[in-house]
Amino acid sequence: MTKRLCVLQVTPISPNPEHIELFSQREDCDFFFVTHDAPNKDALKYCPNTTWTDTRNILAAQVPKHYEYYAFVDYDYNFRPLGELNPREQILEDLQTFEPAVLTYYPGRGMTTPFADNLEYRDSREASILPFSHCGMKVVHHSLMNWFFPMVTRFGGSVEACHMFNILEIPFLKNVVCSHKMVYDNGHTDHEAPHNQNGAWNKYRMDEMWAWIMPAFKKLNVVATPAHAPRLKDSLLIKKSFINLILGCGMTPSPTPKRENYMDVEALKNFFDLSHERFNNIELSPEKQMCPISQNTQSIAEDHLKSLTFYDFKRQTNPWLDIAAYINEKVTAGRKLEVNECVEIYQQMSDLPSYFHNACEVDEKLYEYLDGARVAFVGPAPYLSGSSTGAEIDSYDVVVRIQHGIPNEADYGSRTDIVQSCLNSNYGPPVVEHLTATPADKRPRFVICNDTASQLKQDGTWAFVDEVYTQAFEQLNVPFVHLKNEDETWDRWALYWQVYPKQHIENFDHKSYTQYTANFNSGYGALNYLMRYPIKELAVFGVDFYNTGIPQTDEQKYNKLYTDTYGPSGTPNGPDKILHDQLSQMMHCTNVLLKDNRFKLDSTVKNMLYSNQLTERLQKFMKLPKFKNETR
Repeated sequence: MTKRLCVLQVTPISPNPEHIELFSQREDCDFFFVTHDAPNKDALKYCPNTTWTDTRNILAAQVPKHYEYYAFVDYDYNFRPLGELNPREQILEDLQTFEPAVLTYYPGRGMTTPFADNLEYRDSREASILPFSHCGMKVVHHSLMNWFFPMVTRFGGSVEACHMFNILEIPFLKNVVCSHKMVYDNGHTDHEAPHNQNGAWNKYRMDEMWAWIMPAFKKLNVVATPAHAPRLKDSLLIKKSFINLILGCGMTPSPTPKRENYMDVEALKNFFDLSHERFNNIELSPEKQMCPISQNTQSIAEDHLKSLTFYDFKRQTNPWLDIAAYINEKVTAGRKLEVNECVEIYQQMSDLPSYFHNACEVDEKLYEYLDGARVAFVGPAPYLSGSSTGAEIDSYDVVVRIQHGIPNEADYGSRTDIVQSCLNSNYGPPVVEHLTATPADKRPRFVICNDTASQLKQDGTWAFVDEVYTQAFEQLNVPFVHLKNEDETWDRWALYWQVYPKQHIENFDHKSYTQYTANFNSGYGALNYLMRYPIKELAVFGVDFYNTGIPQTDEQKYNKLYTDTYGPSGTPNGPDKILHDQLSQMMHCTNVLLKDNRFKLDSTVKNMLYSNQLTERLQKFMKLPKFKNETR
């Protein structure tokens, strides 16, 4: 090591002059920075269009690696020493005293932390162990750079990344020191920045991050006390739990001998399951962790992905965790794959089969009925209104309709030969009522369902569609086709994991939000299921993926008859609150269904699928993690 301390900063154009004066080219300290608004000849790098987290990762990757400690300091921070030493001298003294894993300083008034206003606590001691301290000022021991960096960016790159940093500090808490000998204040707050605009958005991202890392955290007993268990998914619960624990027992930092290495992998295993993808590459430098995967890793992944079968996907728990783990076992050099990278490679490979519609079980009567048929599949999307498509729909041999209602025959056709429904508590009863009221000779030939769970029972378990509706449809003499097998498994799982839907939220212009559940529409499941049968053609009408998933009014999503029957936005939950994952379905549609010459999608929707706007959204979407690891 050549010097004790290296101070790193992110700045719009130029670093803080006071910080340059304090830290640049000193006997025990150097100073480096990157910019994000304009180039600077002295900067390590110019980083336009980056997040707070991106720039810190770039600093961690670009900085020379011969310092004992690396201090990440926001450019707009003011340091106020409470003793005789200047800020640099105070930092070096505290490093000498504590030899910490991580060093920070007491937050001044205006910082977003309850400790900022607690002057009594500040003045009561010279240092404390302060879990979940503010991340604007962190001094990290060189041996832990691979542990903390690169910070996770996939959840937004803001406050949730800070929260993750603090979670990763937990194994070292006895050596995470908050010195009270200096206070730092935020000299400038950008109130227009997205992370300062919407607290609910920040909290959602934090919860999303916590759901991803929580399965790997082995100290949930501290968090999940009987009183807290119902709130376990609350990302702030871990913060409150550890603050109460540490402060409640009065733990304080003690001077420690100098250490060359804090990275004790065996000790870390007591806190985290290191098989989680977050820790796949902790032995590599941040620079190497941020590199693209090698061509050799790409080839290993593709070879294995080509060998997958229907039965690799037909399981209730997430198969991609094991698929990625198997590939990573074969990777002997370079960084290992993240789960989402594995899925992304799979989704971009050419000529992949749909394991679901090539291998799922078929119903013999439905097989006979559809053999050689031209099939029209009709949904309730309002873009068909005024299209006069009804006659074309009626010209097909078989008409499959999502639910039973027909908004108007001129645009949506007059026939319903097969009803497709998810048969949940919102949709199922109206279907039964409609069939009951329909003369026997005019009832549809089949009811098909591509979902699994139907109704929540009083004991908290789920009643499945076959339990709820088999008898009802038998009494109506309408054959009921579902995806449950004799061995109690559901073929639907294979499609679920191939589509790989993700619970996520999209933000449009920082104003409109759409939250998606980790599931696909049962209607989309029906499209895939019908392709399993020996049909001549499957033509799709009135299915536009909620107009490609962009927030909109009820009238833009569904025709009025549909919403009058099934509630606002087709669900009891209201507009843009819970929608199925449209982006996964659109990606699967273009990569799989549209590769089959039998599958026909009208030009209105097809043009949406290949638009530049959707391509950009999908590129961002593919990098989002999947954190719901099972499906019912």
